[in-house]
Order: sequence, then structure tokens, then C-alpha cells
Amino acid sequence: MNLNRYRRQIIVKRLGEKGQYILSEKHIIILGCGGLGSNSANILVRTGIGSIDIVDDDLLDLTNLHRTSLFNEEDTSKLKCQILEEKLQQINSEVTVKGIKKRITKENIESVVKRADIIIDGTDNMETRFLINEVAVKSNIPWIYAGVHGTVGMVMGIIPRQTPCLKCISQSIVDNIEGEIPVLGNLPVIIASIQCTEAMKTLLGKQLSGMIIYDIWKQRFEQIDLKRNPDCMCCSKEQFEFL
Repeated sequence: MNLNRYRRQIIVKRLGEKGQYILSEKHIIILGCGGLGSNSANILVRTGIGSIDIVDDDLLDLTNLHRTSLFNEEDTSKLKCQILEEKLQQINSEVTVKGIKKRITKENIESVVKRADIIIDGTDNMETRFLINEVAVKSNIPWIYAGVHGTVGMVMGIIPRQTPCLKCISQSIVDNIEGEIPVLGNLPVIIASIQCTEAMKTLLGKQLSGMIIYDIWKQRFEQIDLKRNPDCMCCSKEQFEFL
């Protein structure tokens, strides 16, 4: 690893050279590579994570371009995960990037995430997120939930058996919405940046920030400390509805 590449990051006291080496040994799985997932992948590759798998089976659409950072018009109608693999490998050749064309299902998710040190949520529906939540709890893999709607974004780091899981806080989260999800274009990159910071903190064994809610239009930031639900069917009783 070329430490000089990361020297401005290494001199941050909360990271340091030791922290940089820790990050360089970690393997991240990003599920979904739209506005959130693609921006998170971009940030984490530049951060110097050891390896990243990007899992998605969608083609890039023109409507994706307003909320992403790496895609351009020539990429439309191509597989998002393959475009990202190529472009991110050019950004940082020290990081192993693999684009995986796959739709996540209850039949394949355990095999997809089994090598992960952490899972990054880049999905856009609650059913898939609850599936991620259950496999994370079952496999004892931390994951970072994130979602955006309109001008509001939400992030929460979840460490199985330590923090509340997604099922514990499900009443605090907007359920699936019919039709297209409205999103102000610059919101996903901000939420992805917060998501990546919580991921780095998790990998470094640092304290997480609870549930983070940010309204970009009102410039309002909230941080909420939540407690585990002792009666949670997922993380307390390990009864998995979606797996």
C-alpha cells in the first residue's frame, strides 16, 4: 500500500497509519449501486478499503444521472455494476473492485455476503432491507442502513447484538412508497458520505452515532439514540421472517 496516497487522511488523529492499514484489510459488500450505492462505492474506493463487491443487476437509466457522481450519458443502458467496476478500478488500482450482476433474493443473499466485513445498503425498498437485516443478524455481520426521500436522508449503523436492528426501529422509518421515489439530486452523495463515515467507524471499532436524519432543504440535522427492543423478533428472538 502506498501510504503517501493517503497521507492527508492518515494525519487525521481519529484514523492514523494504524487505522489506514486496518481499512486496507477489509472487504465490503455494497448491495445496490444507484444514487446511494454508487456514491458510497466511489468514496470507499478513494478511502483505501481493501476490496469491494458491488452487487446490482440493473441497467443505467438516464434518470439515474442527476443523483450519481461517476456515470455519464454514454453509460446509459449498460450494467451499473460493471461500469462502476471499470471506473473505480481506474481511480484506485490498489483496491480490488468486483461488479456482480445479481438480484438479491432470500435464496442467494447468504452466499453473497458471507465474506463481508460490513454490508453497505444501497437498495431502495424496505423488503430488501429487512432481508439484509436478517442475514446480517444471522451471520453476525455489521451493516449500514441508508435511505433518501425528497430532501430527507437517514443513516444508521447496525451491529448485531450490540445496537438496535432495523426491525427494532421499523416504526421510525417510512415504508415503501408507490411509484417513483422523489429525490433531490445532491442528497444521496451527502447521505452516502455519512454512511461511509459510519462504516469506517464500525470497521475501526469506534462508537457509532445512532440514527442520523438530515433534511438538506431545511439544513436540519438530528441524531437519535435508540435502544434495542428486547422483544424484537429478529435480533432478540432470531426469528427470520424474510430469509
